[in-house]
Amino acid sequence: MRRILFIPVMVVALVLGALVAPVGAITGGQNDGDGHPFEALLLAPGLTFCSGTLIAPSTILTAGHCTDGWTELAADEDVDWDGTILVSFAPQAEVDEDWIPVDPSEWYEASSWLTHPDYVSEDWPFTYDYGLLYLDEPVDITPANLADPNTLDPIINSNGQSMEIFNDVGYGIQGTNFGGGPPERAITWTRKVSTQTVAPGNGSVSGLFHETWFILKSAPTWHIGGGCGGDSGSGIFMQDTGELVAVHTGGYRLGYNGQLCGRITALNHRTDLPSVHEWITSNMR
Repeated sequence: MRRILFIPVMVVALVLGALVAPVGAITGGQNDGDGHPFEALLLAPGLTFCSGTLIAPSTILTAGHCTDGWTELAADEDVDWDGTILVSFAPQAEVDEDWIPVDPSEWYEASSWLTHPDYVSEDWPFTYDYGLLYLDEPVDITPANLADPNTLDPIINSNGQSMEIFNDVGYGIQGTNFGGGPPERAITWTRKVSTQTVAPGNGSVSGLFHETWFILKSAPTWHIGGGCGGDSGSGIFMQDTGELVAVHTGGYRLGYNGQLCGRITALNHRTDLPSVHEWITSNMR
């Protein structure tokens, strides 16, 4: 069975000449525990995974390249998959070495999703990278709070580097395992939180290349952390208010100090743009 992370062939030059790709976990950072109980692991068993945020009883916000990727998988005759995404809100999900849940009864099922109509995979990341996953049954978990439209404008448009702190919360690759053969991706299925700041100054050039962009500085250390594969769709929250302002969509493709997926700059797509906010809220269930 193929196990996939949604990484397209195309890469683009970003700030400081970095390479980015829509990868999907928090490298370093800290265990989230019950800090963000609405943050979910989205698993196509044995195939691929993303992260997402519960924003309504039956609706999870994630990245458009995740939902678009599921659509491609569902249409692939060579892939043995019934189209069901399994969802866990557990701080520590139970998944075996083949990316199969140990006890599926402890997971929620979702069999439908929606990709933003302006998402174009060939244009990534210059596109509207948003997707919604719909749970088959509502869950009794308090959803995250979506930030109001234009919440990020004062930060992005300000001069100099903002002191605002943001939290990126997701599941996925935690770095690299060495020894006994080639380095392997370390996947712990643990919900992690990393703290990030706006960088590099003057609004972090967010919106300079595409109006949806929100670029953050992430430091790949054990206590701060950075984005990596599997975090696609993870929530970006303002630390002081806890409001959801963006979804994580990519970052440095190259490792940091020899570690797989160590990131210095994280690419995110804003949820507070009025048109995006309207699309999200009008399609919630």
